[in-house]
Amino acid sequence: MSMLEIHLYFVGIPLALVAVLVPLIWSRKGPHPPTYRLSEPWTHPPILWAAVDEDIGGGHQGHGTSEFSVGGGASGTW
Repeated sequence: MSMLEIHLYFVGIPLALVAVLVPLIWSRKGPHPPTYRLSEPWTHPPILWAAVDEDIGGGHQGHGTSEFSVGGGASGTW
């Protein structure tokens, strides 16, 4: 293999791929909503999300508590 072939494989082909893919990717930017700035008022409802709807109780009360808590973890008591 000559030096020209090595440079063609390791430099020329990747550069050709980049030259083809970059215009394709940059030309397909679609419309998007305007960027929110902190100086603007927030006009949407609050964004609060929880994975569960159930009440999981207060904080940790220590060992041997009888209150319901979301449990399981590695102990296998689902």
